[in-house]
Amino acid sequence: MRLFIYKTLFFGLIFFILFHLTFGFLIKNIEKKIFNNFSSEKINYLKEKTRVELRKSLEKDKILKKEDAELLNQVFRKLEKEINSK
Repeated sequence: MRLFIYKTLFFGLIFFILFHLTFGFLIKNIEKKIFNNFSSEKINYLKEKTRVELRKSLEKDKILKKEDAELLNQVFRKLEKEINSK
């Protein structure tokens, strides 16, 4: 009976260690990637970069190409029709 308990504890410990070495390592890596992508420094960097790009686009004479302007115009007209129909 004692031998059975020792073997069970030994295999349980081995299973626990192997689980943490494989799945635990993968889970920690995924958590690190998530926290790095959504850190406050990264968010502030993206906000500042967006502001800079918006300022650059406002300095230009034309922001949109003719094709893009026509496409947006069509979308806005379609949205206007849908809004007015309700």
